[in-house]
Amino acid sequence: PMLDPATVTALASSAVAVITPLLQKSAEEGAKELGKSAATGLLEKLKNRLTHTPSKEALDDLTATPTDTAAQGALNMQLRKALTADPDLAAFLNQWLQESKPTVGITLTANVHGDHNTVTQITGSGNQVGR
Repeated sequence: PMLDPATVTALASSAVAVITPLLQKSAEEGAKELGKSAATGLLEKLKNRLTHTPSKEALDDLTATPTDTAAQGALNMQLRKALTADPDLAAFLNQWLQESKPTVGITLTANVHGDHNTVTQITGSGNQVGR
């Protein structure tokens, strides 16, 4: 069964949003024991599942430069193509995204004392805050 375009777009975007910090975490842990990191294991699992060669190449490119937004966009586009060609990849990606949650988790903490305090916490990228 074909996936609808909205599902394909959402899955590809979610995957890239998870892959980017995983790659950055993996790069940071590179100085430590590379093969034993959870981030590295998740990335290898994804790479081994991708049968669409351009997707693998795009993942390799992003691995080389995890902060490059053009490489992120290229992987997003190639994942959309791969999902269209291989609808079974969607089930894998959904499972993979679930597995990656503990690895990419973000914790925000605010200790506030006193009266009439305002606290704002934002995570992610490309955020705009106005008042």
